[in-house]
Amino acid sequence: MRVLYAGLGVAIVIAVWQLMANAIAFDMLFPPPRVVGASAYDMIVSGSMTDDVGASLWRLLLALLIGVPAGILIGVAIGWWPIANAIVQPFIRMFNAIPAIALVPFSLLWLGVTEQSRIALLVYTITLTVLISTRAGVRNVSRIKLRAGECLGVRGPQALFKIVLPSCIPAIIIGIRTAIGLGVMVVVAAEMLGAESGVGYRLMQARSQFDTAALMASIIGLGLLALLLDRAFEFAVETLLPRYSTKRRIK
Repeated sequence: MRVLYAGLGVAIVIAVWQLMANAIAFDMLFPPPRVVGASAYDMIVSGSMTDDVGASLWRLLLALLIGVPAGILIGVAIGWWPIANAIVQPFIRMFNAIPAIALVPFSLLWLGVTEQSRIALLVYTITLTVLISTRAGVRNVSRIKLRAGECLGVRGPQALFKIVLPSCIPAIIIGIRTAIGLGVMVVVAAEMLGAESGVGYRLMQARSQFDTAALMASIIGLGLLALLLDRAFEFAVETLLPRYSTKRRIK
């Protein structure tokens, strides 16, 4: 039924899109689905879309590989030690209010128009997102569990590894899932500044050529990429960590 409802939603969106295109009647400004589909097909056949999606995906996966472990380690440390939490909390609140896009000038100034500058922005966003979620998960572990562990002789580092970490896995999963979505947004913004590949680069090329169909096709491709990554992560959690699945299974 979920697939049926999703298909119905797509059909409704395409129908409304077509009606709006007919009303505007100016393909260069607002192309209909047929024109956008043809543009997407040409981009896929030529390999430009797959190359750009692959470049963006590579940058995002590399940043996740660096940012997720860093966010978990720092988040656990801050959440576990009250002194560290008290010292770092104001800075976390401050940086959480600063979007990665605002740091683009510093990234370009310090690292130049390079891959390192784009990866750095992604790592910043992913690390901070996972850190905040992990810290909250550690801080919200039930004190009853910790006291019960103490009664059984589980305290200190033992309590951290046997009680706290297993209890905050759901928060870590939520943080990673949120980081993936934010990472897709940041990687596109970073690629708009001097990159020679990626979805953001393709968007800028289409804009400069006033190719609205290619612009819309790239945006749709970006949305599909984000959806695919989200579903892939959800499937991985379902398969590897069914206990922490976000779905409620009723058997």
